[in-house]
Amino acid sequence: MYRFMKLFSAFICLLPESIQYGIGVILGELGWLLCPPKRKKLAIEQILFCRITDDLDEAKRIAKASTTRFGRMIIDVLRYPEIKDGAYKNMIEFVGREHLDDAKETGKGAIVAAMHSGNWELLGGVLASEGYPLISVAMQQNGDADKFINEYRAIMHQHVTYKTGMREMIGELKKGGFIGLIMDQDPGKTGVLVPFFGYETLTATGPAVLARLQDVPIIPVTIHYSPYKKKHVITVEAPIYAEHTDDKKRDSAVTTTKLNEFMEDYIRRHPEDWFWLHNRWKWTRRCYGDKIETPPENFSK
Repeated sequence: MYRFMKLFSAFICLLPESIQYGIGVILGELGWLLCPPKRKKLAIEQILFCRITDDLDEAKRIAKASTTRFGRMIIDVLRYPEIKDGAYKNMIEFVGREHLDDAKETGKGAIVAAMHSGNWELLGGVLASEGYPLISVAMQQNGDADKFINEYRAIMHQHVTYKTGMREMIGELKKGGFIGLIMDQDPGKTGVLVPFFGYETLTATGPAVLARLQDVPIIPVTIHYSPYKKKHVITVEAPIYAEHTDDKKRDSAVTTTKLNEFMEDYIRRHPEDWFWLHNRWKWTRRCYGDKIETPPENFSK
């Protein structure tokens, strides 16, 4: 797999851009075609559950678009050898960059809060390549996939630590580093129950806990591909500061709620960007019953 991906990347980099992304469209369509029916159904259910739309056909369109966009995302990553060292600048547009610059200038570190939305891999690579002291926290992949993606992250000057590296994260913050955390997925058996799309939902507390512990800002950052501009728009929001009282649990919940509100607002504006295939509300369903609206059995026809 590693050798195949390297060869495929080399092949992609030899092609004109229009053909590169044409292949991305094909990959995206294949991804939707091969996606297990249960996963497709889950994505549609969750879109209806969140009241993104009440129309089944529109929910199906959003679910498909959120899956097929991975074709373009894959091509963006495979192009890293071609776009490194500044060539990527033609692909992006920054909004609100001054918030990152201000945090970098203070030298006190920051939490960069992102989502599985848009091309989050490219986001990390661009921020690192632009000189921000970013340490991205990621989940370890299996075998060759992990070797490949980390080699390509390194091409874009990105350093990655796994979720077990808490000491490293604290150490980097103390040195003025930026810790990149993605907090929009179900955290398993950890986290805090806070509202997300109107339901008490188990949510990761990493950004809130680290920001409170080290007294650093949380800077929400999103990336959205604009077909009109033909660019990825990276939007940096104003910092969110962690609550800091004598009640640690309360502080964590308040700060995490603010982050959920930010993510919910973005997802409502760009629902096709988000990773709906992930079972985000499994804790909610397990504890409150299966209340997620279920499309009819012929939903995929």
